[in-house]
Order: sequence, then structure tokens, then C-alpha cells
Amino acid sequence: MKKIIIFLISASILGLLPLISSSASINIDLIWSTNTYVPYVYQGRTLPSQGSEITVEAIVNISGLYYSWFVDGIFQEDKSGYSKNVFSFLVLQRPDAYHVIKSQAFNDDRSIFQEKSIKIPIVEPELAINSSTISPGREFSFVAKPYFFSIKKLTDLEFEWHFSGQEPIISSAYDASVLDLTIAGKEDIEILENDLWVSVKNKIEPSQKAFQTIKVLIY
Repeated sequence: MKKIIIFLISASILGLLPLISSSASINIDLIWSTNTYVPYVYQGRTLPSQGSEITVEAIVNISGLYYSWFVDGIFQEDKSGYSKNVFSFLVLQRPDAYHVIKSQAFNDDRSIFQEKSIKIPIVEPELAINSSTISPGREFSFVAKPYFFSIKKLTDLEFEWHFSGQEPIISSAYDASVLDLTIAGKEDIEILENDLWVSVKNKIEPSQKAFQTIKVLIY
């Protein structure tokens, strides 16, 4: 009696059906930026303050994916979806806190899936003043430099200057961040010390404000 041996050969080996591949490798990075103001000479990172806007972009090595965005664990449905790899939101946290942002990237059947989270620190707006000694009879300019306010132009800020019991100067003009000061002549050689302080607030976002004071030495 003849024996019949039947060999079962996978159709995929013969090229009749495609091979089923495993999940594709995906890398995801999150980069963020904010819309707060810094002086043009500033070389550090621009940081967000309460009321400003943060934009986060998911950088992946595969196109055509869906994205889900989360802020502090809360799903942002309106800003999630196909190819929505850029996400913007308003800062609600107070200074010294942070927002946790999570992004999930995946395809239709989730055979491709990856997620990543980042913490974004929230700061308080700051104000810096150049300090110097001045001589009587000469004019000296003090410049207040604001940092991390959510403004489009300096005239969105209101500055208030005070010096040694003089009437305050309150202005939001284009040059309001500069105070020109001239000290009358004095007869003695004693060095005088006076306080100069300035406050600034955002007219559009009143919760954003800053204050700074320095000692002015008069020779």
C-alpha cells in the first residue's frame, strides 16, 4: 500500500498572503513654547506665567497618527484627533506650580501606540532695574526690564515709578519703562542713599504684576 504524505506549506511563505508584522517602532518627543515677553537681549528660556498660553508639539517619526492630549490628567477632547500633533492651552496654575502634559500617539487599531508626559513649570512675572550711582547735576536713566508677561507690546503694561518721596509717575507709554532722573547739586560730600522702586502690571491680564526696588547712591 502506498503512503501519501501531505506537506502543509504556509501561504505566506509562498508569497500568496502578506506577512503580519509586529507593532511598528515609534518615537515621540514633546517640545513646548510660551507667548510671554522677554527683553531682546535675554538668552535664557521664555517661561510661562499664570494667564499666558503654552503650545506643545508632539514630534514623532511616523505620520498619519491620532493624538490624545491631557492636561493634569484631564482629557482634552476638542483638541485631540487625527494629525492634531500641536496643542495649545491657557495656564491656570499659580507660580511655583506646574502643568503636567501628556500626549498619546496611535493608529486606527492601536497596533502603533506611544505616550509621553512632561512637566512645565509656572513662574511669576519678574522685573529687573539697572542699578548705579549718580552724581548731582547729571541726568541718569533707569530702565525697568519686564520678564514673562503675556503681552504683545510694552504698552500693554502700566509702570509706576517712585523715588524718594516724589510724586509717583504712572504711565503705559512706549517709553514708560525708562525713568530719567536728575539730582540737584548738594554742598556736602556725604553720600546719600535713596530708594527707587517700580511696579508694573499687565493691563490685559491683571493677575500678572511685578515689583522691584533698588538703592540709589548719590555722590
